[in-house]
Amino acid sequence: MKTFRFFATLLIITLCAGFTSCSDDDDENPLFGTWISVYTENSKEYKEVITLNSDGTGTSAYYENGQIDKEGVENFKYTYDENSKVFTFIWEEDSDGNIDIYSMHVKELTNSKLVLIDDMDEESEGDNHIYKTVMLSLINSMLN
Repeated sequence: MKTFRFFATLLIITLCAGFTSCSDDDDENPLFGTWISVYTENSKEYKEVITLNSDGTGTSAYYENGQIDKEGVENFKYTYDENSKVFTFIWEEDSDGNIDIYSMHVKELTNSKLVLIDDMDEESEGDNHIYKTVMLSLINSMLN
């Protein structure tokens, strides 16, 4: 089993190195892609998976102990101002015609990590929301 993990990890690292060496880094925005945040609270594991597309649209899904939340996958639009480092979620109209808009500061953005700070409104508590790319999460799960 250890041999399998070793070779699987080696294969993933090799594939990652191959893909990154063939890409044009000047045209890539590290914000685009699928991000995962996993945390534990009151002995329950929570996972949030968000996908950010280059056209300003995205999806989010929440899981509790491996089961998708009752609301399922939600679609949203977003904006990101690189100068002020403000990321804004814009959820589509609900049944009452309301649009939900929520902004957070981007504390860190790299190819493998996105850290959003919940500090933009009076209800905020300054919590950090830490996301990792899907590839990094896959490698970590294989090593554990």
